[in-house]
Amino acid sequence: MSEPIDIKTKKVIPSESKEKFDKALVLSNLEDNILSHWDTWGKFQQAWTNRAYATFKDLDKYIVMMYLIRKFWQNLSSKFSYLSMDEFYDSETLIIDKINLIQISNELNIPKETIRRKVNELQDQGVLQRNGKSISFHKKGINFQKPSETIELLATFIEKKSNMLQGNEWFGAPVKKEEIKIFIKKYFTIVWLRFFKLQIPFLIRHRGVFGDLETWIVWGNIALSHQYHLAKAAEKNLLEEPINFRNYYQNVSAIKVTRGINASSISDISRIPRATVIRKLKWLTKNDAIKKNKNLEYQMNNRGKLNKSIAENFMINQNAVAEFLTDIFDYIKDSNFKI
Repeated sequence: MSEPIDIKTKKVIPSESKEKFDKALVLSNLEDNILSHWDTWGKFQQAWTNRAYATFKDLDKYIVMMYLIRKFWQNLSSKFSYLSMDEFYDSETLIIDKINLIQISNELNIPKETIRRKVNELQDQGVLQRNGKSISFHKKGINFQKPSETIELLATFIEKKSNMLQGNEWFGAPVKKEEIKIFIKKYFTIVWLRFFKLQIPFLIRHRGVFGDLETWIVWGNIALSHQYHLAKAAEKNLLEEPINFRNYYQNVSAIKVTRGINASSISDISRIPRATVIRKLKWLTKNDAIKKNKNLEYQMNNRGKLNKSIAENFMINQNAVAEFLTDIFDYIKDSNFKI
Protein backbone atom coordinates (compact mmCIF):
# COMPACT_ATOMS: atom_id res chain seq x y z
CA MET A 1 0.00 0.00 0.00
CA SER A 2 1.34 3.46 -0.87
CA GLU A 3 1.91 6.09 1.81
CA PRO A 4 -0.91 8.65 2.33
CA ILE A 5 -0.17 12.05 0.79
CA ASP A 6 -1.26 15.44 2.01
CA ILE A 7 -2.98 17.00 -1.01
CA LYS A 8 -2.04 20.57 -0.09
CA THR A 9 1.68 20.12 0.55
CA LYS A 10 2.24 16.96 -1.52
CA LYS A 11 4.17 15.59 1.44
CA VAL A 12 4.50 11.87 1.87
CA ILE A 13 3.37 11.25 5.43
CA PRO A 14 5.70 8.68 7.00
CA SER A 15 4.12 5.65 8.60
CA GLU A 16 5.35 4.47 11.97
CA SER A 17 7.33 1.28 12.44
CA LYS A 18 5.55 -1.70 13.98
CA GLU A 19 8.54 -2.17 16.29
CA LYS A 20 8.07 -0.19 19.49
CA PHE A 21 10.14 0.41 22.57
CA ASP A 22 8.68 -1.19 25.67
CA LYS A 23 7.44 1.52 28.05
CA ALA A 24 8.04 -0.83 30.98
CA LEU A 25 11.75 -0.93 30.15
CA VAL A 26 11.93 2.86 29.94
CA LEU A 27 10.02 3.20 33.21
CA SER A 28 12.32 0.70 34.93
CA ASN A 29 15.39 2.62 33.78
CA LEU A 30 13.94 5.89 35.09
CA GLU A 31 13.37 4.23 38.46
CA ASP A 32 16.93 2.88 38.53
CA ASN A 33 18.14 6.44 38.00
CA ILE A 34 15.37 8.18 39.94
CA LEU A 35 17.47 10.93 41.54
CA SER A 36 19.22 12.11 38.37
CA HIS A 37 16.03 11.58 36.34
CA TRP A 38 13.80 13.62 38.63
CA ASP A 39 16.42 16.32 38.92
CA THR A 40 16.44 16.87 35.13
CA TRP A 41 12.66 16.51 34.84
CA GLY A 42 12.02 18.90 37.72
CA LYS A 43 14.37 21.53 36.31
CA PHE A 44 12.83 21.19 32.86
CA GLN A 45 9.32 21.66 34.23
CA GLN A 46 10.41 24.61 36.34
CA ALA A 47 11.99 26.39 33.35
CA TRP A 48 9.03 25.60 31.08
CA THR A 49 6.34 26.71 33.53
CA ASN A 50 8.25 29.90 34.35
CA ARG A 51 8.24 30.80 30.65
CA ALA A 52 4.59 29.80 30.27
CA TYR A 53 3.59 31.92 33.26
CA ALA A 54 5.55 34.91 31.92
CA THR A 55 3.52 34.82 28.68
CA PHE A 56 0.20 35.88 30.25
CA LYS A 57 0.88 35.96 34.02
CA ASP A 58 -1.95 33.41 34.06
CA LEU A 59 -1.38 29.67 33.58
CA ASP A 60 -5.08 28.86 33.17
CA LYS A 61 -5.13 31.17 30.16
CA TYR A 62 -2.01 29.49 28.80
CA ILE A 63 -3.61 26.04 29.16
CA VAL A 64 -6.69 27.22 27.24
CA MET A 65 -4.46 28.45 24.41
CA MET A 66 -2.53 25.15 24.45
CA TYR A 67 -5.80 23.24 24.22
CA LEU A 68 -7.01 25.24 21.20
CA ILE A 69 -3.71 24.93 19.31
CA ARG A 70 -3.64 21.22 20.10
CA LYS A 71 -7.08 20.87 18.55
CA PHE A 72 -5.75 22.31 15.28
CA TRP A 73 -2.81 19.90 15.31
CA GLN A 74 -5.13 16.97 16.02
CA ASN A 75 -7.17 17.91 12.95
CA LEU A 76 -3.96 17.90 10.90
CA SER A 77 -2.97 14.51 12.27
CA SER A 78 -6.40 13.02 11.50
CA LYS A 79 -5.82 14.02 7.86
CA PHE A 80 -2.40 12.33 7.81
CA SER A 81 -0.76 15.73 7.63
CA TYR A 82 1.87 17.65 9.54
CA LEU A 83 3.74 20.95 9.38
CA SER A 84 7.35 21.80 10.13
CA MET A 85 8.02 24.56 12.64
CA ASP A 86 8.72 27.08 9.89
CA GLU A 87 5.57 26.11 7.98
CA PHE A 88 3.38 26.37 11.05
CA TYR A 89 4.66 29.76 12.18
CA ASP A 90 4.58 31.15 8.64
CA SER A 91 0.80 30.61 8.66
CA GLU A 92 -1.20 33.83 8.45
CA THR A 93 -4.36 32.39 10.00
CA LEU A 94 -5.42 29.19 11.77
CA ILE A 95 -9.12 28.41 12.03
CA ILE A 96 -10.46 25.97 14.61
CA ASP A 97 -14.09 24.99 14.02
CA LYS A 98 -16.76 23.61 16.33
CA ILE A 99 -15.45 25.03 19.60
CA ASN A 100 -17.50 23.82 22.55
CA LEU A 101 -16.79 25.61 25.82
CA ILE A 102 -18.46 22.87 27.86
CA GLN A 103 -16.17 20.26 26.30
CA ILE A 104 -13.10 22.41 27.02
CA SER A 105 -14.31 22.90 30.59
CA ASN A 106 -14.76 19.14 31.09
CA GLU A 107 -11.41 18.20 29.59
CA LEU A 108 -9.42 20.84 31.46
CA ASN A 109 -11.43 20.55 34.69
CA ILE A 110 -11.86 24.33 34.71
CA PRO A 111 -15.33 25.91 35.20
CA LYS A 112 -17.10 26.88 31.97
CA GLU A 113 -17.39 30.54 32.98
CA THR A 114 -13.65 30.64 33.65
CA ILE A 115 -13.02 29.19 30.19
CA ARG A 116 -15.32 31.78 28.64
CA ARG A 117 -13.52 34.58 30.52
CA LYS A 118 -10.08 33.35 29.46
CA VAL A 119 -11.14 33.08 25.81
CA ASN A 120 -12.55 36.63 25.96
CA GLU A 121 -9.34 37.90 27.55
CA LEU A 122 -7.27 36.24 24.81
CA GLN A 123 -9.50 37.93 22.25
CA ASP A 124 -9.06 41.32 23.97
CA GLN A 125 -5.28 40.81 23.84
CA GLY A 126 -5.42 40.16 20.11
CA VAL A 127 -4.26 36.56 20.45
CA LEU A 128 -7.38 35.04 18.89
CA GLN A 129 -10.75 35.99 17.43
CA ARG A 130 -13.97 34.19 18.24
CA ASN A 131 -16.63 33.91 15.52
CA GLY A 132 -19.63 31.93 16.72
CA LYS A 133 -18.42 28.36 17.28
CA SER A 134 -15.08 28.86 15.54
CA ILE A 135 -11.87 30.50 16.71
CA SER A 136 -9.14 31.93 14.51
CA PHE A 137 -5.54 32.71 15.41
CA HIS A 138 -3.84 35.36 13.32
CA LYS A 139 -0.06 35.57 13.00
CA LYS A 140 0.37 37.55 16.23
CA GLY A 141 -1.61 34.94 18.17
CA ILE A 142 0.22 32.04 16.53
CA ASN A 143 3.62 33.49 17.40
CA PHE A 144 2.53 34.23 20.99
CA GLN A 145 3.41 30.69 21.95
CA LYS A 146 6.36 30.04 19.60
CA PRO A 147 8.47 27.65 21.70
CA SER A 148 12.02 28.44 20.55
CA GLU A 149 13.40 28.33 24.10
CA THR A 150 11.27 25.31 25.02
CA ILE A 151 12.68 23.33 22.08
CA GLU A 152 16.14 23.99 23.48
CA LEU A 153 15.01 22.83 26.94
CA LEU A 154 13.17 19.78 25.62
CA ALA A 155 16.04 18.71 23.37
CA THR A 156 18.43 18.94 26.34
CA PHE A 157 16.05 16.86 28.48
CA ILE A 158 15.60 14.18 25.79
CA GLU A 159 19.37 14.03 25.17
CA LYS A 160 19.99 13.41 28.89
CA LYS A 161 17.43 10.61 28.91
CA SER A 162 19.01 9.18 25.76
CA ASN A 163 22.39 9.12 27.51
CA MET A 164 20.75 7.43 30.49
CA LEU A 165 19.24 4.69 28.30
CA GLN A 166 22.23 4.07 26.00
CA GLY A 167 23.69 1.21 28.04
CA ASN A 168 20.71 -0.99 27.19
CA GLU A 169 20.91 -3.28 24.15
CA TRP A 170 17.27 -2.59 23.25
CA PHE A 171 17.88 1.16 23.05
CA GLY A 172 21.03 1.42 20.99
CA ALA A 173 23.16 4.53 20.52
CA PRO A 174 22.30 7.83 22.23
CA VAL A 175 20.78 10.71 20.26
CA LYS A 176 22.57 14.06 20.19
CA LYS A 177 20.85 17.29 21.13
CA GLU A 178 21.32 18.87 17.69
CA GLU A 179 19.72 15.84 16.01
CA ILE A 180 16.77 16.07 18.39
CA LYS A 181 16.29 19.79 17.66
CA ILE A 182 16.39 19.18 13.89
CA PHE A 183 13.86 16.36 14.27
CA ILE A 184 11.48 18.46 16.39
CA LYS A 185 11.57 21.35 13.95
CA LYS A 186 11.05 19.15 10.89
CA TYR A 187 8.10 17.21 12.36
CA PHE A 188 6.97 20.03 14.61
CA THR A 189 3.20 19.53 14.80
CA ILE A 190 3.64 15.78 15.32
CA VAL A 191 6.15 16.13 18.16
CA TRP A 192 4.46 19.14 19.79
CA LEU A 193 1.08 17.40 19.69
CA ARG A 194 2.70 14.58 21.68
CA PHE A 195 4.34 17.10 24.02
CA PHE A 196 0.97 18.73 24.74
CA LYS A 197 -0.51 15.27 25.32
CA LEU A 198 1.97 15.05 28.20
CA GLN A 199 1.86 18.61 29.48
CA ILE A 200 -1.85 19.45 29.52
CA PRO A 201 -2.89 16.48 31.73
CA PHE A 202 0.26 17.03 33.81
CA LEU A 203 -0.80 20.58 34.58
CA ILE A 204 -4.43 19.60 35.15
CA ARG A 205 -3.41 16.96 37.71
CA HIS A 206 -1.33 19.48 39.64
CA ARG A 207 -4.11 22.02 39.46
CA GLY A 208 -6.42 19.43 40.98
CA VAL A 209 -4.04 18.67 43.85
CA PHE A 210 -3.01 22.26 44.71
CA GLY A 211 -6.16 24.15 43.76
CA ASP A 212 -4.31 26.36 41.26
CA LEU A 213 -1.06 26.17 39.30
CA GLU A 214 0.63 29.12 40.95
CA THR A 215 0.51 27.25 44.29
CA TRP A 216 2.05 24.21 42.61
CA ILE A 217 4.89 26.34 41.20
CA VAL A 218 5.61 27.84 44.63
CA TRP A 219 5.66 24.37 46.20
CA GLY A 220 7.80 23.04 43.34
CA ASN A 221 10.60 25.50 44.03
CA ILE A 222 10.82 24.21 47.59
CA ALA A 223 10.64 20.59 46.42
CA LEU A 224 13.52 21.08 43.96
CA SER A 225 15.69 22.32 46.81
CA HIS A 226 14.91 19.16 48.77
CA GLN A 227 15.58 17.00 45.69
CA TYR A 228 19.06 18.55 45.48
CA HIS A 229 19.81 17.71 49.12
CA LEU A 230 18.47 14.16 48.72
CA ALA A 231 20.79 13.59 45.75
CA LYS A 232 23.75 14.94 47.75
CA ALA A 233 22.92 12.61 50.65
CA ALA A 234 22.80 9.67 48.24
CA GLU A 235 26.22 10.62 46.82
CA LYS A 236 27.65 10.49 50.37
CA ASN A 237 25.95 7.13 51.10
CA LEU A 238 23.94 8.70 53.91
CA LEU A 239 20.59 7.11 52.97
CA GLU A 240 19.36 4.06 54.84
CA GLU A 241 17.63 2.45 51.85
CA PRO A 242 17.77 2.61 48.03
CA ILE A 243 15.45 5.20 46.50
CA ASN A 244 12.67 3.96 44.24
CA PHE A 245 9.39 5.38 42.95
CA ARG A 246 7.38 4.27 45.95
CA ASN A 247 9.62 5.74 48.64
CA TYR A 248 10.95 8.73 46.69
CA TYR A 249 8.39 11.29 47.83
CA GLN A 250 8.64 10.27 51.49
CA ASN A 251 12.41 10.57 51.31
CA VAL A 252 12.50 13.88 49.47
CA SER A 253 9.98 15.49 51.80
CA ALA A 254 11.70 14.14 54.94
CA ILE A 255 15.33 14.88 54.05
CA LYS A 256 16.88 17.30 56.54
CA VAL A 257 18.07 20.56 55.02
CA THR A 258 19.98 23.27 56.86
CA ARG A 259 18.52 26.13 54.82
CA GLY A 260 15.20 26.59 53.06
CA ILE A 261 14.09 29.05 50.39
CA ASN A 262 12.40 32.37 51.12
CA ALA A 263 9.45 34.10 49.45
CA SER A 264 11.58 36.64 47.60
CA SER A 265 13.72 33.93 46.02
CA ILE A 266 10.66 31.98 44.92
CA SER A 267 9.20 35.15 43.40
CA ASP A 268 12.45 35.91 41.55
CA ILE A 269 12.70 32.39 40.13
CA SER A 270 9.03 31.92 39.21
CA ARG A 271 8.23 35.55 38.25
CA ILE A 272 5.09 35.29 40.38
CA PRO A 273 4.52 38.51 42.41
CA ARG A 274 5.89 38.27 45.94
CA ALA A 275 2.51 39.08 47.51
CA THR A 276 0.98 36.15 45.63
CA VAL A 277 3.86 33.88 46.63
CA ILE A 278 3.35 34.76 50.31
CA ARG A 279 -0.35 33.98 50.03
CA LYS A 280 0.39 30.58 48.46
CA LEU A 281 3.02 29.82 51.09
CA LYS A 282 0.48 30.45 53.85
CA TRP A 283 -1.97 28.02 52.23
CA LEU A 284 0.73 25.35 51.83
CA THR A 285 1.81 25.84 55.44
CA LYS A 286 -1.77 25.57 56.66
CA ASN A 287 -2.09 22.28 54.76
CA ASP A 288 1.15 20.88 56.25
CA ALA A 289 2.90 20.59 52.87
CA ILE A 290 5.66 22.98 53.98
CA LYS A 291 6.96 24.59 57.16
CA LYS A 292 8.81 27.81 57.96
CA ASN A 293 12.08 27.89 59.89
CA LYS A 294 13.46 30.61 62.20
CA ASN A 295 15.15 32.32 59.23
CA LEU A 296 11.75 32.76 57.52
CA GLU A 297 12.76 30.15 54.94
CA TYR A 298 10.45 27.40 53.77
CA GLN A 299 11.09 23.67 53.73
CA MET A 300 9.00 20.65 52.84
CA ASN A 301 6.89 18.95 55.49
CA ASN A 302 5.95 15.26 55.30
CA ARG A 303 2.64 15.35 57.12
CA GLY A 304 -0.98 15.97 56.20
CA LYS A 305 -3.53 14.87 53.59
CA LEU A 306 -2.12 17.12 50.89
CA ASN A 307 1.18 15.24 50.95
CA LYS A 308 -0.67 11.99 50.37
CA SER A 309 -2.30 13.46 47.26
CA ILE A 310 1.05 14.83 46.04
CA ALA A 311 2.67 11.40 46.46
CA GLU A 312 -0.16 9.70 44.55
CA ASN A 313 0.16 12.27 41.77
CA PHE A 314 3.91 11.65 41.65
CA MET A 315 3.33 7.98 40.84
CA ILE A 316 0.94 8.84 38.00
CA ASN A 317 3.46 11.26 36.56
CA GLN A 318 6.18 8.60 36.35
CA ASN A 319 4.10 6.59 33.90
CA ALA A 320 3.22 9.70 31.88
CA VAL A 321 6.88 10.74 31.49
CA ALA A 322 7.93 7.19 30.58
CA GLU A 323 5.17 6.98 27.98
CA PHE A 324 6.20 10.32 26.48
CA LEU A 325 9.86 9.34 26.24
CA THR A 326 8.94 5.96 24.75
CA ASP A 327 6.90 7.63 22.01
CA ILE A 328 9.58 10.27 21.29
CA PHE A 329 12.35 7.68 20.96
CA ASP A 330 10.04 5.57 18.80
CA TYR A 331 9.60 8.57 16.50
CA ILE A 332 13.31 9.36 16.34
CA LYS A 333 14.88 5.89 16.29
CA ASP A 334 12.32 3.33 15.12
CA SER A 335 9.86 5.06 12.80
CA ASN A 336 10.02 6.12 9.16
CA PHE A 337 10.32 9.79 10.23
CA LYS A 338 13.80 10.77 9.07
CA ILE A 339 15.89 13.86 9.74
